[in-house]
Amino acid sequence: LPASLGMAWLHGAAYYMGTTVGVAYVALYTLGVAPLALGYAAAFALLWRRETGRRVLGVFAPAGRMALTNYLMQTVIGIGLFYGVGLGLGGRVGPTLLWGLAVLILAGQIVFSTVWLRRFRFGPAEWLWRSLTYGQPQPMRDPSPGLTGAPVA
Repeated sequence: LPASLGMAWLHGAAYYMGTTVGVAYVALYTLGVAPLALGYAAAFALLWRRETGRRVLGVFAPAGRMALTNYLMQTVIGIGLFYGVGLGLGGRVGPTLLWGLAVLILAGQIVFSTVWLRRFRFGPAEWLWRSLTYGQPQPMRDPSPGLTGAPVA
């Protein structure tokens, strides 16, 4: 946490590479990034231990099952919003609007993923990836839902 706070204090110093301030910024980033990631992981693990936490985190499960599809979708949405081929908002909007857009996009992806997975076993990109991996088209729907008693993967 102290390294991340120091890095935040030196925000923008990475542009001064080769200077003492630039080197300090990179050193603080290097020291702070792994513990910060572990802290996030620990927070999610602790949240998962509680029933309320499982319900809250469970909302994100459908989007997680379609992670590759959602990642690719975010790329297309981001290019459309922020680059010249779309609205060209890159560098012209502040963090408040960016956070709002991120929440809206994530919420839309959660809804899309939930609806999609009610009908299909995998997201479109996950299906393509699995089909290429196994060298043959994989079934998009469970061949016999409910007959085996096994949960649908």
